[in-house]
Amino acid sequence: SSGFLPVCMFYAKMHSVARSLVPLVSHTCRSGQRLCIHATMLRAVPANGWMHRAVATGGTGEHATRNGPEFEVEDGEAGESTSHVHPERRVYRRTRAEHHRIFKWGIGNKFRMQGQNRFTPVHKPHPQEMVVRDDYYESDNPNIVWEDLNESWEVYWYENQKLNARPFMVKKYGLERAKQQAFDFYEQLQESGRLKEKPKLDTPQPGVFYDSRFQGWTSLFWRNGRPHSRVYTVGMYGYDGAKSLAVAKQNDPVNGVLPRYTARERRQMQ
Repeated sequence: SSGFLPVCMFYAKMHSVARSLVPLVSHTCRSGQRLCIHATMLRAVPANGWMHRAVATGGTGEHATRNGPEFEVEDGEAGESTSHVHPERRVYRRTRAEHHRIFKWGIGNKFRMQGQNRFTPVHKPHPQEMVVRDDYYESDNPNIVWEDLNESWEVYWYENQKLNARPFMVKKYGLERAKQQAFDFYEQLQESGRLKEKPKLDTPQPGVFYDSRFQGWTSLFWRNGRPHSRVYTVGMYGYDGAKSLAVAKQNDPVNGVLPRYTARERRQMQ
């Protein structure tokens, strides 16, 4: 009886060690979630219903993904014998052309779309990395283009005889939502009739022309034997108003419609 107790303790210890050394097979899903299943269950025991769904969809719950055109399904793994592969196992490989990109100003979402929840401070970078499909920057509409400096989609249209633009930034709307918002906004402009044709830049007289860089009418004239120039922007005076001011300034370089005096001239007038 004195030797019976050590023997029982020895077998109990070996039993606990054996239970802790049960071989496990870790199957890594696409979403990063790991499903730990006994090797004997994968090899011999048929899988349960939830195991069928998890292996077939690449995950469980919200991480499950459907078999789409960007995924390729194969039986077993490369170099693995078919006789040793469980019939329910599938290997998913991404076939879509994509690349990694670090967005300097961050990636937004519905939470960041609200003004009080934006990245702060707004002038500092907030780099975030994401996988982007290669055809993301392509657009079938020439008025909707990707602007790489600010990482945003720009919508251009003509209204009130001038060029307008509105950005849809990735740091505010998110990656795919920013592009979708840009196309939706352009459709709203079409439905409301705000899309106008590009104005014809006819030159009324030599020395008066429209400068698309400054978005205004430029007047070149001589005064006191020296060349001068004035730009009247469309945003301040309107298209026709800026054009009339430029013509009037060239016809009357001293006064024009809106006289412009130097500091010395103002002192002399006083």
